[in-house]
Amino acid sequence: MRLLSFFITLLFALNSFSQAKIDSLLQLCEKAPDSKKAALYLELSLNLRTDSAKSNSYVRQALKLAEKQKQLPEQAKAIYYLGENNYYSREYSKAIPQYEKAVALFESLKDSFNVTNCYNSIGLCYHLMYQGDKAISQFIKALRTCENDKEYTADILSNIAMAHAKMNNHRDAITYYKRALNLNTLIKDSASMAVNYNGLGNTYTNMDRPDSAIVNFRMAYNLFGKLGKTGYQNIALTNIATLYPNYPDSLDKAIISFNHASRKFKELGWNQFDPDIKHGIGLVYAKKGRYKEALDAFRESLILTDKFKKGFELKRTNYLEISKTYKLMGDYKSALKYHELFVQYNDSMVQKEKYEQIVNLEKQYETEKKQNEINQLQARHILTDIQLRKNKQLKTLGFVTICLLLIFVLYVLTKYYDKIRVNHLLETKNKTIEQSENELRRLNAAKNKFFSIIAHDLKNPFHTVMGYSYLLSQEYNSFTEEERRKFADDIHHSTNNIFRLLQNLLEWSRSQTGRLTFTPREIELKLVVDNSVNVLRSLADQKNIRIEINLDQNLKLFADPQMIETVLRNLVNNAIKFTPENGQIKIEACQTDGQITVSVKDSGIGISAEDAQNLFKIDSTVKRKGTNNEDGSGLGLILCREFVAKNNGNIWVCSTAGEGSSFFFTVPSSVHLN
Repeated sequence: MRLLSFFITLLFALNSFSQAKIDSLLQLCEKAPDSKKAALYLELSLNLRTDSAKSNSYVRQALKLAEKQKQLPEQAKAIYYLGENNYYSREYSKAIPQYEKAVALFESLKDSFNVTNCYNSIGLCYHLMYQGDKAISQFIKALRTCENDKEYTADILSNIAMAHAKMNNHRDAITYYKRALNLNTLIKDSASMAVNYNGLGNTYTNMDRPDSAIVNFRMAYNLFGKLGKTGYQNIALTNIATLYPNYPDSLDKAIISFNHASRKFKELGWNQFDPDIKHGIGLVYAKKGRYKEALDAFRESLILTDKFKKGFELKRTNYLEISKTYKLMGDYKSALKYHELFVQYNDSMVQKEKYEQIVNLEKQYETEKKQNEINQLQARHILTDIQLRKNKQLKTLGFVTICLLLIFVLYVLTKYYDKIRVNHLLETKNKTIEQSENELRRLNAAKNKFFSIIAHDLKNPFHTVMGYSYLLSQEYNSFTEEERRKFADDIHHSTNNIFRLLQNLLEWSRSQTGRLTFTPREIELKLVVDNSVNVLRSLADQKNIRIEINLDQNLKLFADPQMIETVLRNLVNNAIKFTPENGQIKIEACQTDGQITVSVKDSGIGISAEDAQNLFKIDSTVKRKGTNNEDGSGLGLILCREFVAKNNGNIWVCSTAGEGSSFFFTVPSSVHLN
């Protein structure tokens, strides 16, 4: 809704504010007194929001003038505009501090409306940075400050619903959409009601509840129709048509609805929806068994997807449906060809999403680093002030000593205790600085580790994949079947390495930024171990490594199951990596004193005593190749240490070079907790 409002505002601005008006405002700024200039510069920046550089320039001029004239409302508005410009430039991590500064100023002015705006904007920033929990927290703050404004309350409730929907919290999303709908119904805001119904329809669709979804889409369709919003009405109709294939007797109705929506979109000039409609028609034809017509529709959707630059998602889905259709026709060769294209586009989407998350993490890290530097400078400034004050006091002491011995004695005693206090304060501040420096070192080590993995460990397997795939694509017929099989095995091995590394990177980055949800519960250890080993069974089979699991079937622990699975998966994967062919891995567990101790023992190459001391450190440089030259980043063991600590346990290693390794970790048992 925020983005939609922005584009509507932008179109209005483009139509209403011509260059003549901007020139007129500039002339007014030159002639106006200083007390009026800040407001005029702010109006100029608002009209030039499409040019962020010029807009920011005028905002800063307004802020400087407002500070000089001590105009607090203009100062607050200027800082808020800086946040808005960063928001529309998608610099969300830079926008958040500006909004937070503006909140403090608006609160001092008792301007609850703009306080609500700031909290809502911060929430949208976190939402777009894939930090849903933080987004919802800010929306709740906005909700508390606009209790008397039903229209704004309804908008914020819709934003909370949107955030829950993005996090796949479908039930919470429905609850908030319905609360927003009730308010919009009360104030008779039909446009917002239509949007709420459409949101409910999408949420029910994602929950695989087509009956409820269709009911809500029809409500949105009727409301958009009454408002004369034909384009949005057709979007609702398209959503309805997409659900008709769930009902075998409604397939013809789906075709009719798709064609009707297509004609209306063409009349409006909204041709960008043609790829989606063709895709929907293809799905219906495939369900009716009219495979040739389905293939034609999917191919036409592919062409239109490129024409209108619809992105990876629709193209990926089209390739998948073409593959399924060929399979139903018995043409398995064509089905395999299009399934491979689907996999390629699917992997590209995953890489793009992870890259965007990494970029957001880097921006957030840089912001936090700068804030730490500011705090350190402030601490040093305080220390300097204390030292200057101390010197001044000593000079005063010398002067008083010359005047009167008795006063000198009394003064010395007083200053003695004062000196102890000052030294204690200095000691406290020095400890604070030392803690800040240690935290900076830790953050710098984490950053270096992160960039090292991206620059080397992630890049190297990609070279293998690209190199072999290039050879296969350019000189396929010049290689023997055995060589081509070796290339395929190497590509498969490299992509497995890439996937495991990206999985560890994502989980580690979530733990570093506080976005990792910790949900401990009672779980069966045997089930967790089986899930972890089954994922890696094929890797062990490739090296003919036998995995033995010796543990009590009734052992239960109280921990987060996903975290413990990640720990076991990394430990077993390392054991496979550093165990030669025909080796053995044992997984055992025992319960003592309310704790369960799990061990992963291998008959591998072992670890030297020096390397064993540094295995779990973020700044460690211990990186070794596996027995079959497998790559490793060292991130897995760091992730294991953090996840075990999160579950109130410890992890350690016992190993001798050439004699295998034994990794141990502890977690609380559920019996002890009860």
